[in-house]
This record gives sequence, C-alpha cells and structure tokens, in this order.
Amino acid sequence: MHRYVVVAAPGLPRSLAEGLAESLGAELVWAEHKLFPDGESYVRISAGLEAATAIIASTGYPEPTRRLWEAALLAEAARGLGASHVVAFMGYLPYSRQDRRFIRGEPISVRTVLSLLASSGAEAVATVDVHKPTSLTWFPGPVANVDPSPAFAEKLRPLLEAAEKVYVIAPDRGALPRAHRLAERLGAAFDYLEKRRDRVTGEITVKPKTLDVRGAAVVLIDDIVSTGGTMARAASMLLEQGAETVVAACTHGLFVGNAIEKLRRAGVSKILAANTVEPSEGVETVDVSRQVAEAIDQLLETLAGYEQEKPA
Repeated sequence: MHRYVVVAAPGLPRSLAEGLAESLGAELVWAEHKLFPDGESYVRISAGLEAATAIIASTGYPEPTRRLWEAALLAEAARGLGASHVVAFMGYLPYSRQDRRFIRGEPISVRTVLSLLASSGAEAVATVDVHKPTSLTWFPGPVANVDPSPAFAEKLRPLLEAAEKVYVIAPDRGALPRAHRLAERLGAAFDYLEKRRDRVTGEITVKPKTLDVRGAAVVLIDDIVSTGGTMARAASMLLEQGAETVVAACTHGLFVGNAIEKLRRAGVSKILAANTVEPSEGVETVDVSRQVAEAIDQLLETLAGYEQEKPA
C-alpha cells in the first residue's frame, strides 16, 4: 500500500493538520523548526519519506515571508528524503493579492511565490479560496483552489434557520462568485454592494445592487479580512438600511490590529472564519479540512496519471 505523509509546517492550525491527515488516511508529522540568532529558519522532517507521497501543509499568516520560505525548505527536504511525490498545500497563500503590477516597477508577487514552490520540488499546489483563481495558472503543474462554501453553509444553516429571509452579499462585484456559491448551498438570494452617487448632492451611498435588505438576515462574505475596515463599513450600512442581522464571514481571517473590535462596533452578530490560519478569539471557526483533503486526493490522482503516461 502506498504511504502518504502530511508534513505540518510551523504555524499551521492543529485542527487543519489533524483533520487533513485523518481525511486522507495519512500519517501526520510535525516539522521540527527553530530560528537561528541571525533570524534564519531551520526546519527538519524527522520521518523517513522514501517512496512516500509528502503533503507539505502550511499557511501564510502570520509572518507570511517566513512561512512561505519554510514551506519551500520543507518541500526540498522531502525530495532529499526520497519522497515519490511532493504536494504543497498552503491554507492561506501569501502575496496572492499582488497578482499584477498595479504600479510600474512592482513585481507580480504571487507568480514568484508559485515559482519558488515549484523550484523547491513541489509538483502540485493546493490552496483555499485564492484571491484570484487565475493566478494559479502560473504554477507549472496541477493546482487546486479549494471551495470552502460547503463547510461555511454547514456552519451557517443552524445560525440562520429562524430567519424569514436570508441574503448572501459580497462587499464588491469581484467577490460575487463567492457569494453565489454560498447562496446556492443555503438556498438564499445573493448580491453585491455597489457605490452610488447622488447626482444632485454628490453624496455616495453603498447598498446592494438589486436586493432590499429590510428584515433580512445578511451574510457578508469575502475571501480575506485583514484590518476589517471594508467589512465593518459594509455591515454598518446594511444595518442602517434595515437588515435584521449581519453575519461577517471570511475564508482567511487575518484580523490585523483591532479588526474584530471594528466588526463588533459595526454591529455584526457573529464572525466566522475558516481554519486556514490560527483562529482568533471571538471568531467561530469553520473547519475546511475535509474539502482540502478531497482536493488533494484529486491532485494525487492526477499525479498518478502522469506516472502511468511516462514511457517505459
């Protein structure tokens, strides 16, 4: 029987590491790690990986640059231990928001991230709800962008069962597909917030493009909440416009600084985030390990197919 090993990198939430290994039927090994006095990272895989498939499981927050580099080092170490396949899984893919050159002279950071993982020995990459899915095409092998909406829907159903009407709303048009996927699973309507300027007064308001939120339970959904300002303003405006309650949900809850306090002050009833990064106090965690395992299973099937296609 082929052997699968999940190598959990520093910073990966324990619930995600254990859930992933259990769902895959894989061994779980925590990488040894330390920082040298000069700031360099040391990592080591203590288990033998000869002829095994290694899943390097990590995440990109906090300390995104360090976590990325340690994942790359672990991929190289897995190759050195004789792993037959190496898959890199990053729950939160760091630098994913820099997916183009916004200003002349800037790098396309996410392309460099994916190149680093490939050059370190990763044959396939998986992540959860990447900021822009097309950015994964820069990886020169199979990729998986895990949809967390099944796990979020499962968590939200009991919270919303008493509501007469439920709307799922994205904070902008770019996040509309995310709202659509979740709304389908909840059997709810969906929309996105649009800025409107009064032609007479010049006043700008932000409200759903088509839906009237009066009396509705609203789920605000986005991929990343960092400082919380965008989601807090959106929640406050929706409540002013008559929403009964607002639940703030995000895949990657970075919650920098006083982000959670901002959301609470804005009036959100609950805050939900996936366990792609270490959970914050006051946030309900959504476990996405099962969805990640299913995606990695498909990647492993793809890699196995590549093996069969190789000439003898």
